[in-house]
Amino acid sequence: MFKNFLLIFFLFTAVVIVPLYAITLDEAIEIALKNSPEFLIQKQRLLEAKEEKKAKKAINYGKISALGSYTRYNLPRTLAPIVPPISPDVITSKDITSAGIVYDVLLFNGFADITAVKIADLSENTSKIKLNITKEQLIFNVKSLYFKILAMESQKEAALTYYKALKILYDNVAKEVALGKKAKIDLLKVAADLENASFNMENIKNSIDSLKAMLAALIGVDEIEDVAPVNDDEKINNFIDVKDTYKYKLSEIEVRKSKKALKKSKSLYYPKIGFSAYYGNNYAKGEKEELWQAGITVNWLLFDFGSRKSQLQKAKISHMNAILQLKKTELELKSFIIDAQNKIATAVEKVKSVKRQLEFLSKVKEAEKIKYEKGASNMYDLLFAYAKYQDAKSNYIDALYNLRIQKAYLNYLLAGEK
Repeated sequence: MFKNFLLIFFLFTAVVIVPLYAITLDEAIEIALKNSPEFLIQKQRLLEAKEEKKAKKAINYGKISALGSYTRYNLPRTLAPIVPPISPDVITSKDITSAGIVYDVLLFNGFADITAVKIADLSENTSKIKLNITKEQLIFNVKSLYFKILAMESQKEAALTYYKALKILYDNVAKEVALGKKAKIDLLKVAADLENASFNMENIKNSIDSLKAMLAALIGVDEIEDVAPVNDDEKINNFIDVKDTYKYKLSEIEVRKSKKALKKSKSLYYPKIGFSAYYGNNYAKGEKEELWQAGITVNWLLFDFGSRKSQLQKAKISHMNAILQLKKTELELKSFIIDAQNKIATAVEKVKSVKRQLEFLSKVKEAEKIKYEKGASNMYDLLFAYAKYQDAKSNYIDALYNLRIQKAYLNYLLAGEK
């Protein structure tokens, strides 16, 4: 009876359930990069930063405006200022309409506009790096959920195999109890384990459904039917210097931006020189008079009760904070990378350890089977041996996929470019 039981147990273990349609890991990542709201939002922010840069550049060229007005005076006015020689035919009117265009440009403001363009350029680079970070984070999150689903799927197959084997054992023991060869207590022990195995399968199924729902939301689809196995191991990317990672470069750009902002705040102490030109016509009584003018203005703030000083001091503090944040980012990245490497090393050892446990528990299971057949042990010892073997198998599956997740996390930390 137990030879048949073990044969069926190992046959079930070799079964691989292949769904009608299963999304692959590469497909999931591709879909996520097309549909993920978070990634699409970051793309829009990059476009926004580009437009902001264009706007800052355009300011340096000044602006052209159309002007128009209608004015009624209490006394008649000339259409244009009177200059010698004065003619007696000068047209006057209480109602004067004017229309024209004006061009204004700031010639000098302490290089504030030029600095603003450079800050906008750095902001665009910031958005590019944030887009890359979002992409790498999205890929890691997809892989993490995907590997967890695969682990749970493998757990489900192992749990189903265990349940079917227990069911066969239950049926066989029931027959022997009916024939008086086994005690009824043995049947109750198998029934208890069978009930626990049934609950475990349902629990795993619910966990898989939850993980699939999370993955579907992450990649921006309504639902995921199933996931395909991943045959290739997760490879660790070539190690790069911490200062080449996206996260470090992001903090580095913030330092450069704060330095530019500090320079911009110093422009408050310089004079502002502007140029303005106007061309237009005044209209009254069916007549018109052409007018134009051009001029340069200088505006130099002499005293503002400490406002400029406070703004400059604030910019200095922001710059210092950015420098400190850069150092903090560097130290944290080094710490995270070392931690990730240690977790990978631990995961590798756990895979080896649990694999050896499986080998040992397989032998223990065989020995308990022989002892039970000879009446040297009870049903509890046999079921305990099978349960320990099942736990070890589950731990082995978890260890394999946890190793992949840890490698994917290290790749996320090391994402960058030289």
